[in-house]
Amino acid sequence: MDKTSTNTDLLNQLPKPPADKTGWPWTVATDVTAYDLTKAWPRISIITPSYNQAEYIEETLRSVILQNYPNLEFIVIDGGSKDGTVELLKKYEPWITHWISEKDSGQTDAINKGLKLCTGEIFNWLNSDDYYYQSCLYK
Repeated sequence: MDKTSTNTDLLNQLPKPPADKTGWPWTVATDVTAYDLTKAWPRISIITPSYNQAEYIEETLRSVILQNYPNLEFIVIDGGSKDGTVELLKKYEPWITHWISEKDSGQTDAINKGLKLCTGEIFNWLNSDDYYYQSCLYK
């Protein structure tokens, strides 16, 4: 993210949300001006383990991406979904640092795969049917 980025820029770049979805994280982004972009922000790595979560994962993805956090690493480890999850990951691929979809041994295995890829000073996982509140990475 550069100093000229705005909330509207990111919202306009992302895929359009479903017509019935508004507010956070559909039509609202964390205020990019909250970040002093002259300072070095610690790298935050977020891992999202997933399996057949197409009904929920788009909200999860948007809640991470629309944090507008200036030093974010976003990793999604999918267990080989067959329900449309992979198509959603492809839609949001430009904003995801790394994602894979392959058979695994469950949530713990997916999280461990993601942890091996993390380069952040701070890391966490966010399940694919959960979402972050607006500005939580800033706070």
